[in-house]
Amino acid sequence: MKKPLQPDFKKLTFLLLLSALSVGILTGAVYGTGHEVKSVWVHQYFLPEYSGDTIYEVFRNTFMSLFLFIFAEFIMGLSALGQPVGVLMLIYRGFGIGASVSSIYMTKSLHAVPEILILVLPECLAVSGITILSVREQMRLSRGVFMAVIAEKTHTDKEFRLYCLEFLVLTAVSFLVAVLTTLMNYIFSGLR
Repeated sequence: MKKPLQPDFKKLTFLLLLSALSVGILTGAVYGTGHEVKSVWVHQYFLPEYSGDTIYEVFRNTFMSLFLFIFAEFIMGLSALGQPVGVLMLIYRGFGIGASVSSIYMTKSLHAVPEILILVLPECLAVSGITILSVREQMRLSRGVFMAVIAEKTHTDKEFRLYCLEFLVLTAVSFLVAVLTTLMNYIFSGLR
């Protein structure tokens, strides 16, 4: 007897989150073609020339941008209504990626390709992965909190400890990404 087809919710959730990030990237790319992208709230330190002038500044700006995003997601996961905010933050992160990349292309045209491939793209891919994972975990706990509020379902301490551990791992990976981004910016500083 065949089992009825059931959707794989993990894959579906990942695709939905990837779609939200893609919407942000496309929106940011359109925005970046017609506007200056000098504000840190727009470029989110994805533009190498605004990442900092020293090794310390590049590391600090990259890590703090990632850490603050992860911390905000962590806090929103503790809220019963954090799910839509997580998706909006994912779109916002994508907006910064799209605006930054299109701004580089608008400024340097085809001369931007090496800078994007070496300095921007690896960081954007890593940040996108971290961002999607943090939003996914935030949405899981937020959904659980929401269900606890409306259905009086209880959570165990184990679930919260696992949630904290997942965000500690994401913070450690963010630290590593910041170190690698700083190293790449130092080695290939001529591309900036």
